[in-house]
Amino acid sequence: MYQAKRPFRRPAIFVFILISLVLAACGVTGTNDNWSGLSTDGERVFVAYGAGVLAVDAATGDEVWSFPEEANARLKFYAAPSWQDGRLILGDYGASGGLLSPGIIVSVYALMDDGQGSPELLWQDSQLVHDRIVAPPLQVGDQVIVSTANNFVYAMDAESGQLNWQFEAGHAIWGQPAYKDGVLFITSLDKSVYALDIETGREKWQQTFAGAIAGAPVLNENLVYVANFDNKIHALDIETGTERWTAVAEDWIWGAPAYADGVLYFADAQGNVFAVNARNGDQIWKQAIELPVQSSPVVSGDIVYIAADGSGEEPSGQLLALSTQDGSELWKKDASAPLFSTPIIVGEQIIAAMQSETALLIAFDLETGAEKWKLAPPG
Repeated sequence: MYQAKRPFRRPAIFVFILISLVLAACGVTGTNDNWSGLSTDGERVFVAYGAGVLAVDAATGDEVWSFPEEANARLKFYAAPSWQDGRLILGDYGASGGLLSPGIIVSVYALMDDGQGSPELLWQDSQLVHDRIVAPPLQVGDQVIVSTANNFVYAMDAESGQLNWQFEAGHAIWGQPAYKDGVLFITSLDKSVYALDIETGREKWQQTFAGAIAGAPVLNENLVYVANFDNKIHALDIETGTERWTAVAEDWIWGAPAYADGVLYFADAQGNVFAVNARNGDQIWKQAIELPVQSSPVVSGDIVYIAADGSGEEPSGQLLALSTQDGSELWKKDASAPLFSTPIIVGEQIIAAMQSETALLIAFDLETGAEKWKLAPPG
C-alpha cells in the first residue's frame, strides 16, 4: 500500500459541489455540470449527462437513442434513470420558468422502452415536483418513488403518474431510496434516516446523526448502513433504527458504502478506502489512494472498484481496481476528467461516466483495465 502525497484538507471540489447543490435546494437557479447519473438494464447503459439522457449499447458503446429527441437548452438531467420491466422513469434538474413565471419547472417522465428504437412517452408530470431532482427515482412494483431537493418524497403510480402519497423530510434528499419488505428507507441532508411504510408513507422510525447524509442507504438482512458527513459509517437495526455500530473514516464519506459477502466497503473525501466487517464494523483493511472519492465503491468477485475525483490541481480522475482481500492495487487507469459518478458493471466491463470534451462514457475490462470503448459527448 502507498500513502497519497496531498495536503491534509477536504478537497475544494467537495465544497463546490456541496454549495452548488444546497443553492439549488434553496431554489437558486443555475446548472451544475459535474456528474452524470448511470443505470443499466443489463444490456444497455442509461446516462443522464446534463443535456439529456442517452441509451448506449454496453457491448459496443454505440448510441441507441436520446431523450428528448430535440434538445432543450434550458433542461438538465443528472439523476440516474430508473429502469424496471421496460419502463424508464426520469426526473430532470429543472428549467427556468421565465420572466413571467419565477422559479423553476421540474418534470418527471415515464418512458416505455421495448428495445426496438426510441422509447414511447407514457406520461409526463410538470406540476407535482417543485424543486430539483438529484436522487435517482426508485421503482417498487407499481409505484415510483421520487425525491427532491426541497425535502419531499413522492410516491407516484408508475403507469399513470398519479400521486399516491407524499412525505416531507427536514432537508434535501440526494440519495436514491432503498426498499425491503414493505419499508422504504430515506436519507437526507437533515442528518436523518427515515423508515416509511411503502403503501402509506407513514413514518415507522427516524434516526438522526451529527452530519448530513448525501448517499443512499444500503441494506442487508437486518441492518441499514448509511455514510455520513460526520466521518462515520452507521449501522442501524432495520426494524427499529437503533444504532448497532459505527466505523470511523478520516473525512466526509460522500458516497454510499458497498456490501458484498459480509464485508462493507467505503471511501472518504481524503482518498482512504476501507473494508470493514459488516456485522460489527471491525476494520479488515485500509488503503490510501491519490485522489478524493465522492462515488460509491463497486464490488465484483474479488475486486472492488473505486472512481476517484480530480485533485483540484489537475482536471483528471482515476478508476482503480483493488483486491477485496487486502486492498492492494490491481490496476489503475487515468481519466481525462474527474469521476464523480459511481461506475456500473455490465457483463465483463465496468463503465465510468465523466464530463469532458473527449469522453462521456468509457468502458474497461473488469480483470485487466484495458479500455474497450469510449463514447464522445453528443454534439
